[in-house]
Amino acid sequence: MPTLELLHFNDVHARFDGLARLAARVREIRAAAPHPVLALDGGDIEDSGVELSALTRGVAAWRLLRAAGVDAAVAGNGGLLRYGPGVLAEYAAAFGAPPLLSDVALDGGVLPGTVAARLVVAGELTVGIIGITDWFTAYADFGLTELPRTTEVCRHAAELREQGADVVLVLSHAGIDNDRALAQKLIGRVDLIVGGHSHTLLPDGEHRPNAVPIVQAGNFAEHLGRVRLSVDDGWVSVVQTTTEPVPADAPRDPTVLAELAACERDLAGWLADPVGTLPGGAELTAGTGSAMVLLLAEAVRAVFPVEVAVVYPVHCAAGIAAGAVARGDVWRATSSPANAAVATLTGAQLREMLRRGATAEQAGRQPRAFRGRALGYLHAVGVTAVGDRILVGAEPLDDARRYRVAGTDVELLPYGGLVDTVPADLTLDTSRILPELLTEYLVARS
Repeated sequence: MPTLELLHFNDVHARFDGLARLAARVREIRAAAPHPVLALDGGDIEDSGVELSALTRGVAAWRLLRAAGVDAAVAGNGGLLRYGPGVLAEYAAAFGAPPLLSDVALDGGVLPGTVAARLVVAGELTVGIIGITDWFTAYADFGLTELPRTTEVCRHAAELREQGADVVLVLSHAGIDNDRALAQKLIGRVDLIVGGHSHTLLPDGEHRPNAVPIVQAGNFAEHLGRVRLSVDDGWVSVVQTTTEPVPADAPRDPTVLAELAACERDLAGWLADPVGTLPGGAELTAGTGSAMVLLLAEAVRAVFPVEVAVVYPVHCAAGIAAGAVARGDVWRATSSPANAAVATLTGAQLREMLRRGATAEQAGRQPRAFRGRALGYLHAVGVTAVGDRILVGAEPLDDARRYRVAGTDVELLPYGGLVDTVPADLTLDTSRILPELLTEYLVARS
């Protein structure tokens, strides 16, 4: 009977030394195996908290997946949620194959740079792989729509069988709860679900009655999952599902290390590029008058024809010194993946926004998206306080009047705590993130 082994990991989150250890173990297993071996990534190889990943918008992470010998990878939320769907084509180019994604659509079709499913040849077997990912409501801000997951998986599974797939599996970044719900509906259609997203370690997989087996290998490159399947006259049997720990002192793959060094060299050259000058500098200080935060607010205001721009200090990590500014100076000051946004608010809504942003309670909020960093006191340009009055430009703030207000998705969506509902005419500029926007502003200003 033909035998196939699957090696899988998920949610590495830019632990690139860990990825090098995983890759070394994958190559060792492949060299010793008498049967074909495929390596699969279950999503979120990127992480905006790691400089090399953040400053390349996750592209370096996909270069390293390729160096690690991974055969197929699913698009997780790590890049898509932070940088928008446009980044996926860059991931495909870096990886050398399209990320898999079947249950999120753009204009009714697959996202550029991705495929819903694909066939991979493994020895004498043909393996069909379907990608799925968890849905976030923020994806709608990018113009994306959620497709019915079960319907899409079943449709693609049937197509893959027709195209000659001996084995069909789902590569999932939807999380264990969604995988369990799906597993009960896929008997006879799919042979296995290789999961991710929920960081669940299933030491021996999960085998439930009347459900497709599920495997998932924890997170942070700490475990490697192994699955052995056999195929007999069209019948696929999941023979064994295990995980093995990858020790911190395990050997590291030289190919991954060489590509990591190349990524870092490329990044260093890119960061050294000059982007302009800032004669007075922009210091990052606590409180409400930080020059760095106000500079970022001015850059946001320059994107749209608006009267007011508001920005939280949480987007900034450092100031920019006076004089010549390199791209690296900008990215050290802000690597925030937020997108510029604009909406029409009444004067009353703007007044309430400013009131909330000035409270210690709001300033101390620590959203998960910012890794526990506090939002800080809201900064605004285009408005000034004169005694008890607020001026927009030279005129008193009029509660009945409508104002165009710019910020980012953080300031203009409810999760930022400044508005209660999504403004009816909210527009996001998803073509770039804040450090790119600030770079363009400094180039134009210089």
